[in-house]
Amino acid sequence: MPKRSTAASQGMDVDPAPPQQQKAGQGKRRDRDEGGEEEGDEAEGSDVEMLDVNFSFFDPQPQDYHSIKLLLSQLLQGDAASLDLGGVTDIVLEQKLVGSTVKTDSGDEDEKAHEGDPYAVLTVLNLNVHESNKALSSLVSYILSKLPSSSAFHSTLSSLLSVDASASSASKPSHVGLVLSERMVNMPAQIVPPMYRMLSEELQWAKDDGEPYHFSHLLFLSRVFKSSLSALDDDPNAALEAAIVAEAEAKAKVPPKKKKQRKAGGAEQEEEKLWMYHVEDEFIQKFAEHTHVFDFSNNSRRAEGGGQDQFGVDMKGQLMLVPWVKFNEIVEGLEAFVGPV
Repeated sequence: MPKRSTAASQGMDVDPAPPQQQKAGQGKRRDRDEGGEEEGDEAEGSDVEMLDVNFSFFDPQPQDYHSIKLLLSQLLQGDAASLDLGGVTDIVLEQKLVGSTVKTDSGDEDEKAHEGDPYAVLTVLNLNVHESNKALSSLVSYILSKLPSSSAFHSTLSSLLSVDASASSASKPSHVGLVLSERMVNMPAQIVPPMYRMLSEELQWAKDDGEPYHFSHLLFLSRVFKSSLSALDDDPNAALEAAIVAEAEAKAKVPPKKKKQRKAGGAEQEEEKLWMYHVEDEFIQKFAEHTHVFDFSNNSRRAEGGGQDQFGVDMKGQLMLVPWVKFNEIVEGLEAFVGPV
C-alpha cells in the first residue's frame, strides 16, 4: 500500500538517442510539438521529450526483492558479488514498520502502482540486533575491513557493535543503525527529503510499539567518485551528479575547488577531487563524527575501462558515522539543502 504522501510530478528527460541526462527537474524543450511545428531555433536538432512523472512512496514489498537487491548491488559496485545482498534484502523486506521505496504511478490514485519496480530505497537496519544474521554480519565484516584497524573510526564502530542486542533502551540507546539509501541515477534528488522525513516518523512509531530501534549512532554507506571538472564536462552522466553537487555547494556558500597542478613538463593539469555521488551526502557529512573513503576491492568495471567506471570516473565507497542526536537536524535541513519537491 502507498505511504502517507505522494511526491509532486517531476520532469524527466526521455531521449531515444544515447542518454544526455539533465539536472533533476530541468529538461530540454521538445524539438517539435504534437502538430510537428518547431518550438524555436534552440530546439532544432533535439530529440529529447519532457515527461511529467508522478512518484509514490511504498513499504518494501516481497515483489520488490530483485529491484532492491539490484540497488544494493549498485551501491556496493564490484564488491557486491562477494556479499550476500540477497540475505540483506530479505531483512529489508522483513521490517514491516521501517523503510520506503519510490515507484512511479499514473496518478488518479493508481491502484496498481505498488506492483511496479522501485527506483529508490531507504531503510535502516539494526546491526546489533541482527548480528547473528550471516548476510548482515558478512556486510559488517566487510565494512570494518575497509576502515584502518588503528583508526578512531574503527575503534569506535567496533565498540558500538559489541553492545549486546538487548542492552539498548529508550533511556540508554546504544545500538548502531545501518542506513541503506540508493536510487537510480536519473531519479530527482527532491524525493530524498520526504523519504528521510518518513523514516524519522517510522522509527519513532516503531519505538513507540516496542521495536528495537534505539540507536546511539547511524552508519551511512554511500559512494563518492574522483574526477576533475574538465573530465566531468566530457561525460553527461557524471556531469549530472556534479551539477547537483555544485548547486548544493553554492547554496551552502562553499565554492568548488578548482586548483591545478603542474606536470613535470610545465603544463598545467587540473587537480582531481572527490565528489559526492548523491547530493544529500554532502549535507549529511557535516554531521558525521567519523568519515572514511575507501577503494572497492573488486571493481570489474574499472578493470574493463582502464581504471575508471562506466561513467568515466574513479568510484569509491564512503562511510559516515553520525550521532543519533543529529538525525532530526539532518531531516529538518535536507529539504532546504536539496530543494523542495
